Amino acid sequence: MIIQFPTPYPDELLFSVIARYHIRSGNVFWKHTLEDLFGKRTISATVLLPSGIGSLVQRLPKNTTLNEQILIEKHTMYPFYTVFIPTEKAQSIYESMISNDGKKIYMQSGIMASSIPQNKYLKYCSACAREDIATFGEMYWHRTHQLPGNLICTKHELCLEDSDVLITHSNKHAFILPTTSNCDLNRKSMITETSLIQLKNIVLQAEDLLNRKYQNQTFSHFTQFYRYHLIEKGYASLKGQVKQKALYDAFYNLYSEELLNTLCIEPRATQWIANFSRKHRKSFHPYYHLLMLNFFDLKVNAAFEETSFENTPFGHPNWPCLNATCPDYKKNAIPEITIRRCEKTKKLIGRFTCHTCDFSYTRKGMDPNKDDCYKFSRIMDFGFLWKRELQLLLNKGLSYREVARILGVDTNTVIKYEKKNIENKQKAKVRIDSDLVKEHRYEWIHLQRDFPGLSKTELRKKRPEVYAYLYRHDRDWLKVNSPKRKKVDPTNNRVNWLERDKEILEKVQKVVSELRGIDKKPVRITVKILGDGIGERALLERHLDKLPETRVFIEKVSESEQDFRLRRVKYVINEMMEKGEEIKEWKVLRKAAIKKEFYKEFVDFLKRE
Repeated sequence: MIIQFPTPYPDELLFSVIARYHIRSGNVFWKHTLEDLFGKRTISATVLLPSGIGSLVQRLPKNTTLNEQILIEKHTMYPFYTVFIPTEKAQSIYESMISNDGKKIYMQSGIMASSIPQNKYLKYCSACAREDIATFGEMYWHRTHQLPGNLICTKHELCLEDSDVLITHSNKHAFILPTTSNCDLNRKSMITETSLIQLKNIVLQAEDLLNRKYQNQTFSHFTQFYRYHLIEKGYASLKGQVKQKALYDAFYNLYSEELLNTLCIEPRATQWIANFSRKHRKSFHPYYHLLMLNFFDLKVNAAFEETSFENTPFGHPNWPCLNATCPDYKKNAIPEITIRRCEKTKKLIGRFTCHTCDFSYTRKGMDPNKDDCYKFSRIMDFGFLWKRELQLLLNKGLSYREVARILGVDTNTVIKYEKKNIENKQKAKVRIDSDLVKEHRYEWIHLQRDFPGLSKTELRKKRPEVYAYLYRHDRDWLKVNSPKRKKVDPTNNRVNWLERDKEILEKVQKVVSELRGIDKKPVRITVKILGDGIGERALLERHLDKLPETRVFIEKVSESEQDFRLRRVKYVINEMMEKGEEIKEWKVLRKAAIKKEFYKEFVDFLKRE
């Protein structure tokens, strides 16, 4: 246990705190400091996501308030790099930072695979450095200044400067403090007013990720979140098809090249935007999330809220019929609607059609209130029931105003449809004979009995004159007394899987024979190896269930790790016997590359042999 440990300054990196301890302890060599703090000399001086924090906390003075959580969440870059990854992966990184083994931290956090490079040097703000000297008597490394890119200090609106201290130092055990020797405090780089506003907003949100604790979400959560807002902003259809070109153009019209270069993002790059708008299968750099959130005019916290991201602008089925003459008036009788987007206003338009009376109306925009479902923007078709009731009311001699009140429409609408009825009567040259209608109905019914398996379209081709007459003069009856539309499940006949199974089986058998050749060095037989051997790895990994004979054969010849170890041993023994070498256990184990934990398994095998 050490006697004293520096209290971290506000926003100070743990790297900087350890550097201050080294100076105050009087240690000459870095390894002595490592032994004091971690109990071992092999810990590396890592700036962003250090490991060994558990060992450090165990050696702190008893009265300290510092613990693993405070050091990791308040004095490392952990919150920034793990906020957009799933909980289990973030927890794994957290545990690795507590342990003394930090080999997989940078891989799991996505830093190594990211197209946004890390800073080469530790950064500082000259104004902050002067304030630190005046307040604390010394300079220290600020955590928020080490965000990747050529950023600004949001407090002083000055560009951050590169110090002379490398983040990956030649001495991997050296913790170096900022001083006036390695940080030139006379440098004051400025940024243009145009980029300052956007960049400051991005940096403030990045600092928010560092300083606030958000609940980690799954990749599927972010997929649904961004898909929902792409649809809301008109950059994707309701089915999720993204209008990539419109999205690119709008994105790069909003963000300047200077800003993107500052964040180390290639201007006019399209691939990451395309991947981002699709299903999230991997983590994306926090900068990509921040740019997209700003693009949608959203705050950071919006991405972590537990809400349902369903694009249902008009609510859930069923919807009411708004025809006052319909038996289903204001009842939820409409099971489905069609939605399109207005070309001028870009608002969503839903069309609702009642199957009972054919009344059809549209509603524009979204339904913020529950009672909005009983409103309409426009009536597309009043339907046959409404028109029939209109004629009945007019025949009774009621006034236009009274008819309009009963039907729930404007007086001018009543006048308009009465004129239409008069015009239709004048145009009708022949009165429809009711006996003729019955005759055609009879023929249509018998046609269905003679051909029970045919659809409406197929029946129509057999007797087009019957169908045409009923369609013109008795459409409502025809609609009710016709075969219902059949659901046809699409079948995919593009691949003959039986033939493909035989072809693949032959190729796999050939590869297995080659791998098991006497002179061949042992290679473990797995699905991956066999797939690579025949040049069809994706086929075997994704569609092996469609290749039954091949699957059975592969299951039979595939080797477990134990099987492969024993085959290596046999190979080495045979090779040594052919060369006339003396068979010794240690020599066989070494040549077969058998680890110590499997020695017993090897000895048991030799006894059986």
